[in-house]
Amino acid sequence: MADRINSSKFHFPIDIKLERNSLAEAWLELQWELPQGNIPGFFEDKAYPFALGVFYNNVKNEFGLREELDSINIPEGMLPYIVQYRFRKAPNSWPLLQFGPGIATVNFTEPYSWEMFKSKAMYLQKVLIDSYQDTKLRSRASILRYRNIFPFDFVSNDVLEYFSTHLNTKIELPKTIPGNVGEETFPSSTQLFMSYDLTEPISQGTVRLGTGFQKKIFENKEVRDEILILEIEISSAGSKSFDFTNLELFYNWLESAHSVIHEWYFSIIEGSLFEQYKLEE
Repeated sequence: MADRINSSKFHFPIDIKLERNSLAEAWLELQWELPQGNIPGFFEDKAYPFALGVFYNNVKNEFGLREELDSINIPEGMLPYIVQYRFRKAPNSWPLLQFGPGIATVNFTEPYSWEMFKSKAMYLQKVLIDSYQDTKLRSRASILRYRNIFPFDFVSNDVLEYFSTHLNTKIELPKTIPGNVGEETFPSSTQLFMSYDLTEPISQGTVRLGTGFQKKIFENKEVRDEILILEIEISSAGSKSFDFTNLELFYNWLESAHSVIHEWYFSIIEGSLFEQYKLEE
């Protein structure tokens, strides 16, 4: 299937190679419309119980470990679009698939490459459609998200300066904020959220940048490391949705959405971070 990406619209080549990167997780999420049930506010995926069995049968050769999530205890129809099951090759292995009423995802951490991800995304689309057999899925949303993590002690250091010097993002408030009443001149936490309407693909692109904590075990104790979180999302939902059951439409959307995320990510890390991550020649 031929790619339909207009490379002239992008600054960063799609085949950039990095020795390492900041990726924490990448995932594709597909949602389909669910009709309202007999109880107001409840939504039913009547084909879901049967589709779940077919889905597992379709994926068990590659993702044979089925894990039940706590969400299976929620009354049917009360919380639609919440995954109920995970499917892995082995405990704690990646990638994994997730499935629930009105929703299916494929999730990656490491190992990761775009070709690996794209292959599993196309695989998810196929097994999902096959699992519903004669039931026509009506697309609600197609979402591609990438989450990246950068270690940074924002408690003791100026996160806005780091945004400017390392992430090419300048944020400046009036000097009277926080002014003379501030314990420090820099913020103790930050959440930045910006969305843009896009034409290729027809979607909404969102950049989230903020502070957070990452839990880990150190010397048998749980500790929290300060981090910065960058999340880039391309969402085709509502009036921007398309028929993800159409193979060609889905493939072209996936390529286009990834190209935008690729461009935005490298625009943000261009400079010192890129030099740290790039493949040594």
